[in-house]
This record gives sequence, structure tokens and C-alpha cells, in this order.
Amino acid sequence: MIADHTGTSVLSRILRWIPALALVAGAVASPVTSSLAHAAGFPSIRTWALQGAFQDSTRLFPGRCAGLFKGPGPDSLRLEARALTVRFLRDRLAEARPDFAGYRIYRMTTTADSSQAKLIRRYSQNAGSELTWHFSVLDTATMQYVCNGLVVHDSILTFVDPDSNGQFRKVCRRVDNSNRCLTPGDSVVKLVAPPGPHDGFLTWYAVTYEKRNTTDTDYEDLFLPDTLDGSVRCGKPADRLTCPNLNNKLRNLAGPVEPTAGPTADLEGVIAVPNPYRGNEVWDPAASGEVHFINLPKRSTIKVFTVAGDLVRTIEHSDTVRDFERWDLKSGAGKDVASGIYLYRVTSGSFTFQNRLVIIR
Repeated sequence: MIADHTGTSVLSRILRWIPALALVAGAVASPVTSSLAHAAGFPSIRTWALQGAFQDSTRLFPGRCAGLFKGPGPDSLRLEARALTVRFLRDRLAEARPDFAGYRIYRMTTTADSSQAKLIRRYSQNAGSELTWHFSVLDTATMQYVCNGLVVHDSILTFVDPDSNGQFRKVCRRVDNSNRCLTPGDSVVKLVAPPGPHDGFLTWYAVTYEKRNTTDTDYEDLFLPDTLDGSVRCGKPADRLTCPNLNNKLRNLAGPVEPTAGPTADLEGVIAVPNPYRGNEVWDPAASGEVHFINLPKRSTIKVFTVAGDLVRTIEHSDTVRDFERWDLKSGAGKDVASGIYLYRVTSGSFTFQNRLVIIR
């Protein structure tokens, strides 16, 4: 989370934050952000996705709100292996609703397909989820964010994937080298992170509002029917089977960004993945194929040859952030290469590395 301690109005702070964050996001990635317009009277969530780890998170200080920190340092983005940052703008109008219970962060890989979205983090006020909500709450009487009785200003939240995601679980306090419990009956609550985003995979994030549980503890997205057309699509009353939901993942989308471990110092770890390549792999873009050369230095040249020694393709790599290059399995003339065995040679400065690559169409 990011804290602001100025005395300006809530609206002016929000408007001042938006262009500043957009500049930060644009310098690192090309964010896809939702509109701030309140379609049918309900707010979308302004969302940014950045490559690297923002260092303003309060995850190391449980029970303390970011708005209570005096004079926070400037935001900074640290390049880190497989780390991506999601930032989103809280909305007082949504949080004042009696059915609001929190925010949910989803991850999509390879394509922005909401049906494949994976829930990776919840910030929830629902009963039993208190540990996930570690920032201020809205005072609906004053419409101010309050923490420990004090008005604070933490409208923009920061989530680092995978550093700060996961689920709270009870685990044994002490384990041996084989992960066997040494203190049965003595457990602690620990944030256990799932596998993080994968190197080189296009990644999107979506943020939605969580519904307050009533009779069932189902922890669902809040259903907000779009009745702008007089409920023609929804029926009366609004039917969630036919009515568009304003609180949907593609409305609050950011990305794509690509996690990476960063350039290497030499050529020892260079490999082609997948090897062998088989057609129609799950990570391939639609109607095409793709191989990645990974663990590259900042600058290198990749040349692909047939086993007969004919040059198929030359790819130049010059990147201070990413450690990989894509090959779309086309020749220099733009034609698809055939199945077979190929040689790839990577040169950086005076050093050269060579290996084989198998392609099966």
C-alpha cells in the first residue's frame, strides 16, 4: 500500500495520483486499465500491472496501516525474478455498499481469458478472513479511510506477485530438513504462497469486488447487474443468469506483463524451451508456434541453422530487463519451418554457445 499525508481533498488526491501512476506504469510496461467512468452508477476499478516488485508494501508489518507511517519514502520498483506488481485504486462508493466485503485479484496467463482466471489473492472483510485485510476501513459516515481511530490516506493498494500472495495456513512451528514436524501440537499461522508467474509468459491481472457472505460462506464475486437498458437483458427482477455483471474481470483488467529472472552474466545457462517443441502447445499464441531462448545476457545474437548448416533465422537480443527472446518458428523469409532437428548458436562478445533444438509439427 502507498500512504499520502497531505491535507488536500480526497478527490484532488485521487486525480493527482492517477497520472503519476500512469507514468510509472508506462515506463515499465504497457498497462491496460479500466475506465474511471461509473457505468450504470457503479465504479470500475482502476488497475495497473508493473514488471518488478514495488517496495512500499506493509506485508512485513501486520496490524499496521500504511496510512499511519510518517513520511513514507518514494515509491521504487525493484527488478526481481518472476515478480510482478499489481496496483489498484480503492473506491469509497463501492466500499460504502452493505454488500461489499473486499477485493479479489485474479491472474490470467498466455491470453486474457476470464474463464481461465485464477484467484491468487483476497483482501476480505468477511468473517474468518480478517488476516487478509491489513489496511484501513471506510467510515461510511464521513467517507474517510480510518485506521486505529485515525484518518489515513491509503487509497492505492499494492500487491506483489508472488511475494505477497497465497493463503494463510496453520503450519508446524519447527520442522527438520525433511519438512517433518518437530513440535506436534505447536503451530503458527503462515502465509503460504502458490507458484508464482512463469518466466516469459504473458500475464494479465484482474481485480473484482468480493460479496459479503450472508447465509452461505461462499466468498464470491459481487454480482452487480447492468440495468442501464431498463433490465431488458436481465428480466425483472435482475436475473444473474442473463444479466451482464458490471463487476467482471475483463472490466478491471491490467496487462500484459512478462515476468523474468533478468539477464545472466554468461552463456552457461542458455537453453531453448520447450525442447523438443510439439505443435499446439498450451502457451502458444493462437494459430502459431513459439520457442523461447532463455537465460540470455543483456546483449547476444542467436542464429538458427539446419543440420546441413544453412542459416534459417538470426535474432538479435538487447534487453536490460528480460533474459529471453522469442522465435516464432519462421525463417528469415517469413515461412514456417518444417519438423526436424535444428542447431542454435548464441554469441555474446567473444563467447559462443551451441546446442540442438527439435521441432515436431
